[in-house]
Amino acid sequence: MAEGLGLTFRSIPLLTLAALAPAALVFLIARENHRVRLARKFMSERLRGVANPARILRPYLLALALLAAAVALAGPRAGFTILPLEERETNRVLAIDVSQSMAAEDVGASRLEVAKAIAKRIVEAHPGRTGVVMFEAGAEVVSPLTTDDDAVSALLDSMQPGELSQPGSDLGAGLLAAQRLVESDPGQKGDIIVISDGEDQGTRLDEAIARLKARGISVSTIAIGSPSGATIPRAEGNGDLRDDNGDVVWTYLHPETLERVARETGGRAFVNPFAEHALDSMTAAAGGALRQKNVRVPVERYQWPLVLACLALLLGSFVNRGAE
Repeated sequence: MAEGLGLTFRSIPLLTLAALAPAALVFLIARENHRVRLARKFMSERLRGVANPARILRPYLLALALLAAAVALAGPRAGFTILPLEERETNRVLAIDVSQSMAAEDVGASRLEVAKAIAKRIVEAHPGRTGVVMFEAGAEVVSPLTTDDDAVSALLDSMQPGELSQPGSDLGAGLLAAQRLVESDPGQKGDIIVISDGEDQGTRLDEAIARLKARGISVSTIAIGSPSGATIPRAEGNGDLRDDNGDVVWTYLHPETLERVARETGGRAFVNPFAEHALDSMTAAAGGALRQKNVRVPVERYQWPLVLACLALLLGSFVNRGAE
């Protein structure tokens, strides 16, 4: 009902304190009558002096002050003001390598676990929508563009090495899938971040770079791994991965591949950015167009009942002067 009249309150529970005003009025009237009876009983008319006829209004003024104070505390709002709000909205797609080589534990944990931790930091810092693609020899969209950061983080946590069951690592396939996801929202600028160890056995990297350059989509890259290399633990936990000849497979970091992608598409390249602020330059760059929208903000009107409460208390003090 109040909203229909253009009046709302910041806290309805606090507004219920106004119900104390009638009870306070009954108490104050009873107390005033009791005071008058005592005065007439124990003091002569001459000693009591001239009574203040306005004194009878004091209980009503105090009850009104309590009522107005409760309304002010509830935060009344009436009307709206229009405020311009500028914000930078962007789309960002994370392309994460989940090939078997990402299981190597040459960075204190598996490369993929480190990649997921970095990806979640990027998601939390990004002001717009985020999508996720994972790739091996092929690529698959894990999450469409969304602002639900918690859902994206949960999907990142569920990723495992070799999850696509497509042995190998095709960086070009991952980039092309990420490009399609960016272009699913043609009205908004977007960029791509690739997190990988840089190994690439695919044949489509040149094609992917050319398409991304033509469409003005920048790709930043994050290389995870050690140049000295490491073996790849089996998912079953029984030793290291071996090739068809029975030899243990070693995997090495190849940052030069990722640096080329970033350089030719206008992105940034990072190698093992484990420091706390290593990715600040990336997360701070929104990269999208600045948009302005008007926001309706309710106007606070607590001043009105607060002034009324103060006036009622002041008048209550005045009418008490010259009383019995």
